[in-house]
Amino acid sequence: MELRPAGSGDLTFIAQMTLLAAFPPGPLPEGAFAMPRVTRWLEGWGRTGDVGLIAWRDDERIGAAWCRVLVDVLARDEAGRPFPELAIAVTPRHRSQKIKTQLLDDLAEVASDANYTALSLTVSEHNAAHRLYERSGFDVVGRYGARLTMVKVLGPPGT
Repeated sequence: MELRPAGSGDLTFIAQMTLLAAFPPGPLPEGAFAMPRVTRWLEGWGRTGDVGLIAWRDDERIGAAWCRVLVDVLARDEAGRPFPELAIAVTPRHRSQKIKTQLLDDLAEVASDANYTALSLTVSEHNAAHRLYERSGFDVVGRYGARLTMVKVLGPPGT
């Protein structure tokens, strides 16, 4: 597997990955692409501060991890500045191959190099992925019903 930075030419793939990240497996709800839980990840993709990685294998995109500062982000630093929120997805046939772990680790490095001090994410406590996030250094900082807000503090840039 190879990783490369996500660019504006990856928007269609990131949109596909957003749907995988935003909804449980199965049929998508009608109008899924217009729902805020999807559009907030796609509108203006590539703006300053957007950071992402695309996973490749055999000339095929198989996963992505990306982050951006969102207006409604729940996790903030002591000064009230929002942490960028992370999204991650891997194509169904490439799951269970440690791709998400590699994407998470490498995105943390790239985000640190982009001068971010932490990454945040929101995940359902019923989603088994929250254990992966814990193993990758994310801590639960908030709970809203069954939704967990998790944060990973990053080291100084370049570490």
